[in-house]
Amino acid sequence: MFGFFIQMFLLCAGAFLAGVLLTWLTMRTRPAAVPEAPLSIMEEPVALPPAIKANSRTMMFHTPESPYYKRMKGDAFFHSPEDARRAGYTMWTPRPRVPAAS
Repeated sequence: MFGFFIQMFLLCAGAFLAGVLLTWLTMRTRPAAVPEAPLSIMEEPVALPPAIKANSRTMMFHTPESPYYKRMKGDAFFHSPEDARRAGYTMWTPRPRVPAAS
C-alpha cells in the first residue's frame, strides 16, 4: 500500500514538473527581432486620396472649394478636375440668385 502512494506521488510530481517546463518554454521572453529600417519617402510613393467628388446621377463634380464638398458623399472620385472633365463630368457652379418677387 505504501508503494502505491510513492508511485502516485512520483506520477503527480512528474506531471507537475512537465507542466512547469512547458509553461516556462512558452512564456519565456523571446529575443527581440531586429527592427527593419523604415522606408524612405523616395522608395515608396504615398498615394494621395482623390480630392474631387462627383455625382454620377447629375454628372457634376465638386472641388474642396465648393460649399457642398463636405456634405456630399460622392459616388465617383477623381484626382484632378481635368480627370473629371475627361470622364464627362462638369464642374459645379453656383446658381444665380433670383430676387424674391415683392
